[in-house]
Amino acid sequence: MTRTVLLFAMTLPLVGGLTASSVQPTKRAVPQEVGYHGNIDKLVQEKCLPCHREGGVGPFKLDSYTEVKKRGAMLNRVIAEGIMPPWFAKESAAPFMNDSSLTKEEKQRFASWVSAGMPEGDRSKASKAPTFVADWTIGKPDAEFKIPQPVKIPAEGILPYKIVDVPTNFTEDKWVEKIEVLPGDRSVVHHVLVFARTPGANRLEDQLEGVGGYFGIYVPGNSALVYGNGLAKQIPKGAVLRFQIHYTTNGAETTDQTKIGLVFAKSAPKQEVRTGSLANLAFFIPAKANNHRVEAKLEVPTNVQILSFLPHMHLRGKAAKYELLDANGSKKTLLDVPKYDFNWQLNYVLKKPLPVSGGQSLIYTAWYDNSAENPANPNPNKLVTWGEQTDDEMHLGYVDYIVTGEKPGEGKNIIRPSLRNEARNRIEEVFNRLDRNKDGTVTEAEAGAFWSRIKAADANGDGKLTLEEAKKGFGG
Repeated sequence: MTRTVLLFAMTLPLVGGLTASSVQPTKRAVPQEVGYHGNIDKLVQEKCLPCHREGGVGPFKLDSYTEVKKRGAMLNRVIAEGIMPPWFAKESAAPFMNDSSLTKEEKQRFASWVSAGMPEGDRSKASKAPTFVADWTIGKPDAEFKIPQPVKIPAEGILPYKIVDVPTNFTEDKWVEKIEVLPGDRSVVHHVLVFARTPGANRLEDQLEGVGGYFGIYVPGNSALVYGNGLAKQIPKGAVLRFQIHYTTNGAETTDQTKIGLVFAKSAPKQEVRTGSLANLAFFIPAKANNHRVEAKLEVPTNVQILSFLPHMHLRGKAAKYELLDANGSKKTLLDVPKYDFNWQLNYVLKKPLPVSGGQSLIYTAWYDNSAENPANPNPNKLVTWGEQTDDEMHLGYVDYIVTGEKPGEGKNIIRPSLRNEARNRIEEVFNRLDRNKDGTVTEAEAGAFWSRIKAADANGDGKLTLEEAKKGFGG
């Protein structure tokens, strides 16, 4: 089910077996201050309009009293049940800047307004609505880059990732404080990763783009990265923007021409923002497992400050947690997402940077439901491994961070999994799991989507990877 369909389903009258008429609140007297203008409109503008507006990702608009009143009973229901606004964090080490959840008082205020018959109140007290620049939430970009040709999307079928390189032609390094990825047709774009590639770069770890980090991102619930306050990301001169786009068909032919917008920093930044990740690439989720745990741990080599967390899984994703581990073994929860929702992959942005000392370890744990009880599960009888398609899985805990005391442009990404180290440590275990017919070789048919990660070690190119080749290719 796509995000749009999921949101649209919320507008249907059947919620929990009840009809729309059976959940109509009883009218009662209400003081004037509970009128829509100057009161309820503030909540809607702050928590709803970023998505539910002209050009937004929401399936309907909530940009007026009339539109909100029309859906008042349904909105009250999804607010009371915590379905909307989408926010899934239970616990953290610090408050989040983009916390879209409503307080108990705000929920009660909305419920009181609905139960009073949703009065309009005094129009002269109306809150000033925020303005949006066309489709951009970051304001008018200083530079835009679009994939050069529209991509034709068929009505049905599973599509491989679309990879498109777009040159920037920058003659100097650029510092960027706002980044937004904008699909041409959101109904078929599931997610987009954009990488700023230096010409000629071809390291082993770069074979798995997206695992080490990204420059810009569009996922359900998140399309913009906004820094400022002396923070920015860098694009080197001559860099190429690589768009990696995951399309999903929806029953109708269409086209898409995704683009990215950049707002440059007005002066040189004080700190460079980096995006890294914690990832486990060699997991196997057993068929019918309803609570399978996968963990990745990384010792941070120097002092850093974390800016945000973005957990990423696919349809079997159930829950996620980031933790900080001290040398003495004590743990602290940084982010707990007990009910992960594939349809809303949020970036949890901290109000203040969270310091992590060198020698401490970050742990990212994710749980997966591969059982028939998971309504989103495409096949509970399948052994699931890492893969790019939605019916495969991923284990990625993205982190935006800065390195304490580092001069902008002079460091490197230090929060990222090492493909070489992970392969070296688990070569034999992974090989034996992939060698399903136990003939001493692994073929593409056995490895599936994982083959693209290991085929470089097939030294003689015969399409049959031996354990000796694997050890030599990844262990040396």
